Amino acid sequence: MRIVSAMAQVAKAPRPRFAKPGANPTLETIEYVLAALRKAGGPVSRNRLLAALGDWGHSTTRQSLNAAVNFLGEQGMIAEGSKGLLWVPEASQELLEAIRKGPRL
Repeated sequence: MRIVSAMAQVAKAPRPRFAKPGANPTLETIEYVLAALRKAGGPVSRNRLLAALGDWGHSTTRQSLNAAVNFLGEQGMIAEGSKGLLWVPEASQELLEAIRKGPRL
């Protein structure tokens, strides 16, 4: 009986870091956000991202957009500055560390 109890504790599902109720972006949404940032060529506001996704026929909620942006930022694929969101092509290890540990606005 104790073995089953120990296995049940180990088998607990991990807690999602980015997904929250009402904010579960699909892989498709994440790909659209990344494509929009790549095509922009410069910083883009979240409102502009929502408009671009809507123009492509793929609207999403602001909560899902924020979750996708947080996920992509944690992966080092995008950065957020005072002018907006920016795609970061193949970031170096030093830049990834600065993105992860730097202050958030």
